[in-house]
Amino acid sequence: MKFITATILLVLLPFSVFCQEVKYINTQNAKEDFDFLIRTFEEVHYNPYFLHSKDTVFSFKEAKFNDWLQDSIPVRQFLADGMELTSMMSGGHSYMYWNVPSIINEIRAHEFLPISGHFAKNQEYFVVDRSQLEEIDVGDTLHSINGIPAADLFHKTMSLIAGIEAFRAAKCETMFPFYLFFCKELNSPYELKTSKPSLVKTRGVSLNEIADFVNEKAVPENYTFAILEDSIGLISYNRCQNYKAFKKFLKKTFSEIESKSIDKLIIDIRENGGGDSSLNDLLLSYITEKPYRQSSGRYWKVSQNAKDAYSSASVYTRIFGKKFMNAYMSEPNGSVIEELDGNLQQPIKSAPFFEGKTCFLIGPETFSSANFLADAIKTYELSTLIGEPTGEYTNDFGEQIKFVLPNSKASVFVSSTYDIGASGDASALHPVRPDILLEEQVLGYAKEWIKQ
Repeated sequence: MKFITATILLVLLPFSVFCQEVKYINTQNAKEDFDFLIRTFEEVHYNPYFLHSKDTVFSFKEAKFNDWLQDSIPVRQFLADGMELTSMMSGGHSYMYWNVPSIINEIRAHEFLPISGHFAKNQEYFVVDRSQLEEIDVGDTLHSINGIPAADLFHKTMSLIAGIEAFRAAKCETMFPFYLFFCKELNSPYELKTSKPSLVKTRGVSLNEIADFVNEKAVPENYTFAILEDSIGLISYNRCQNYKAFKKFLKKTFSEIESKSIDKLIIDIRENGGGDSSLNDLLLSYITEKPYRQSSGRYWKVSQNAKDAYSSASVYTRIFGKKFMNAYMSEPNGSVIEELDGNLQQPIKSAPFFEGKTCFLIGPETFSSANFLADAIKTYELSTLIGEPTGEYTNDFGEQIKFVLPNSKASVFVSSTYDIGASGDASALHPVRPDILLEEQVLGYAKEWIKQ
């Protein structure tokens, strides 16, 4: 099981009009929180310095300390620096959460830019994919905001998001207008320089409006089925959640596939951020009889923080068993439990079994348990993968636990295990690569491919 990385649910914030009063944190308290954060990562995480060396992380910390020259600093600045610090340590399952009570009123009062897009590869400009500003159209290029190059702003917002570059870029494309809030030098009114001759001047929109804008791209349902053409079915598997509901969904879906003589099936996991990996076994039982494994084991870092988290959540005992949890609790803090398994899993054939042709669509937001699924498919050739590389390495960190910084009260999530991919190579550091690499029109291509 791998827990999902928390998404940003702006709709959870109550919307009202507030004065934009800047909140501060005592500088010494901020420094203590940074030291506490790093110390906790070192205690809980299997390898917090696999992306950046310890010297690099500590140099970043000291540079921030040197920037904090006053007796107190804005909470907004502290959170931005904290998110960047945690993004340097570990992968996408470890991060600082921005939702701190002291900053909420400031977020509510902020005016946001309702535009999002992507940073053109090998180029120095930002391409607009969505816009609510009449003066800016989809396809326009954004060069600067209030005189700050859009490229710098995009890379700054990416630095606040944890994970490998492809995953961070994909998340930033959606969350760009919200994360601009943490660029402290950027406030309304805005002047935007685009590919058009004249400057665009705007005040921005409310949190309520930007929440609607951001959530337009949110996938509403965990899984759906559609018939694209008479012989092609499409399963959109968007979240690995709710085992019982997914079991019913699959039974109904494959019964319909059989009754309508559908012999080609596309399974889209490009939006799947993970959850419970056991749902993947359910799905595979309908389409393959080949032995496989989603993971070859994991290393559990033993720490008091993790012991406290595991003992307070019954889900760990339910999934991993009372025997293992008791063994974990008895191990000394700082040790590592190796839980490796070289055996393959023989799927139990489900009925009605699908005998036709399949392919899976993957991309940079295929993450966590969905990444497990893609890795198993790739390693054991269970189907064909089409799209872009996934947003996580095949070996990555999971089972996140939460702790709270003592002074700022910011919540931080940190991984407590190192999960080894389907191949069993613990040294591999690469995402799942598709069999057919494609960046655009992926579904359209898959439809034509599966017909052939």
